[in-house]
Amino acid sequence: MKKILFISLLIIQIPVIAQSKISEDNYNVQVREEQGDLNQDGLADKVIIIMDTAIITRALKLEIYFNEKNSKFKLIASSTKLLASQYHKDGTYAGNVIPDVMIEDGTLNILTERDGNHSDHCFKFQNGNFELIRYFNVIWDGKNTTTETIFDFISGIYIVQSQELGSEKITVKQKKKIKVKPLPKIQDFVPFENQIY
Repeated sequence: MKKILFISLLIIQIPVIAQSKISEDNYNVQVREEQGDLNQDGLADKVIIIMDTAIITRALKLEIYFNEKNSKFKLIASSTKLLASQYHKDGTYAGNVIPDVMIEDGTLNILTERDGNHSDHCFKFQNGNFELIRYFNVIWDGKNTTTETIFDFISGIYIVQSQELGSEKITVKQKKKIKVKPLPKIQDFVPFENQIY
């Protein structure tokens, strides 16, 4: 009787373990890769974006690797909070395009489109982390006006300005100084979590 009970429990546990493995780590398709020097050591580091094909409604995963002198890549940071899924929870396409990544002058720029918002989040490796140093967002109202938000985290300058299509005139709606301390770290950062960035 004990053997039958043990075998029954084992059979029940195997599917549960298999399901938890799929739900934890099935990021298996690389959709973007960019290389460039992120830590100013003269070696080309690597940033990749990975998709979970078993659960397509899951956010994309960002991984950052530093190239070491032995030509091996070491994982430095990863996030599943930064890049939204391309699909709604019901499985329908959300209209979000796969983000682009660019490495320029030691900074990591993540270009996203989410719900009509076109954004550029700029991170720099400093203080042992990738910290958000600049944010840019542009949205079109569907009619005649585009609105841009520019936030330089280093200087603290935050500007919201709008422009009518075909016009050279820029209307500044808001300009202020905001200090953010500590700077948001890439592994913890969730875009549009607050109303400022």
